[in-house]
Amino acid sequence: MNKKLIIISCGLTLILILGLLYFLFLEKKEVKLPRELKQEYLKFKKEYLKKKNQGYDLREATWWIKEARKAYFDGDYKKAKEYLDKALLALKKAEKIDFSLPETPEKGWNITEKPNTLIEKIPTVKDWVPIGITYNLEENNLLRYIPGYPWQQSCFIFVAIGESKEGDILFYQGRLPFEGGFAPRINVNGDYLRNVPRFKGGMYYYENGTEGYNYPTVLVYGTKGYKEILAYDEKNQTWYHEIIPPDENGLKIKIKAKALGVPFWMGPQEGPYIVHGAFSGTKDIDAWGGFWVVGKFEGTVKLPQEKEEKEFSGYFLFDRATHIAYYAQQEYQGEACREIACPARGGVVEFSCMGIFHDNFTITLCDSKNPTPVNFPKFQHQGRINYIFNESYPFNDFTLKSFGEKLQPSSFELKGSFEEGSVDLKGKVIEYWPPKGWARVEGTWWDPEGKRTWGRAFISWEGEIKFKGKAIKVKDVIGIGEFTRFKGG
Repeated sequence: MNKKLIIISCGLTLILILGLLYFLFLEKKEVKLPRELKQEYLKFKKEYLKKKNQGYDLREATWWIKEARKAYFDGDYKKAKEYLDKALLALKKAEKIDFSLPETPEKGWNITEKPNTLIEKIPTVKDWVPIGITYNLEENNLLRYIPGYPWQQSCFIFVAIGESKEGDILFYQGRLPFEGGFAPRINVNGDYLRNVPRFKGGMYYYENGTEGYNYPTVLVYGTKGYKEILAYDEKNQTWYHEIIPPDENGLKIKIKAKALGVPFWMGPQEGPYIVHGAFSGTKDIDAWGGFWVVGKFEGTVKLPQEKEEKEFSGYFLFDRATHIAYYAQQEYQGEACREIACPARGGVVEFSCMGIFHDNFTITLCDSKNPTPVNFPKFQHQGRINYIFNESYPFNDFTLKSFGEKLQPSSFELKGSFEEGSVDLKGKVIEYWPPKGWARVEGTWWDPEGKRTWGRAFISWEGEIKFKGKAIKVKDVIGIGEFTRFKGG
């Protein structure tokens, strides 16, 4: 009996020893695994850099290697190995990117490489709401895009910067969305109003007016019974903009804006358009037409739950642009392509569009750079100096420099000349939108590690403008701009 117990005891001891050795072996193997992963990663990195420099499409490989790194740092080495293997396979299968120009559309909207600021036409109602060119007017006064073209966006954006008699400062951006949705941005004395309605397309058009206006009017509906309208008195070059609340307790905005000088034309609605920028998601460019008008406004703002209306006056800019994906027009010939089947186009890079507002002048300009390796047609570079002592001039001979962080500049320099003078200004950002900074998005079709941003900025300008031999000192002049930036990986 004792002999049996000894044998059993020895057997159990042997099993325990073998189990311990097996456990230690596995532990040693697990300790080795991170080292093996690092070696595999270095192998991946070497081949990745080689293929990147040779112009391969590495978007899939980049995605998997990011997943592998995330799993590795989370301590999940098994998943990290799985994702790393997929990254290596994607790297092996990667094909070279075609950086040649896409096929030019046989028909559709054309583009020009020359500035369209030489146009001095005053916008007509048809320029504003181009029925038969861009839109069809359907039942119940609903506007829709004419099918068969890759329309990207229709801008009905109203920006106002003003001050009340009491010294309150207003920054306002309203937008009537043709599609999608938008909540107006209202900043009084540095604070953004949070409880605002959200408006949504479709857009309705009333040739003989509506909501108390006898001029052609567009209207969109918002949450909780709100309405937003924009009416145009073509004869007097006056724009009327309202946010109409459902009752007396709601947000109410009412603006009358007088256009001054000559519009800033991106192009007639029928074309030719100028190139706004390159799409980040597919090999194509965003072309746009339409116009901006600038001038001075008077209006009232009543905040929710308040009875008092505050009066404001100042400067305004109305952006009436239409965007189209230029090369994608070829795919749409005969309405063969539908958005759901087309690749995601992503954001548009890299542009700077801005207005600078002074009592005696306004400067508007757009400047874009091509960040891709493709030899696309020339990107936009045009400007206008407006109602400078009741005169207006194209301002296309300028340079705009950005300083500070590449993806979110903190200051600017604008220098250039026009027919009767010159501009020498420096601008410093005083506030960004979004307030927390411009969000960074990683990856483009030509550079999976590249980063891009979008945002707006309020800018304080100073310097000097020379006009007909006289110097105009510029100090603490407000401007607003919209920007995208790209930084290669």
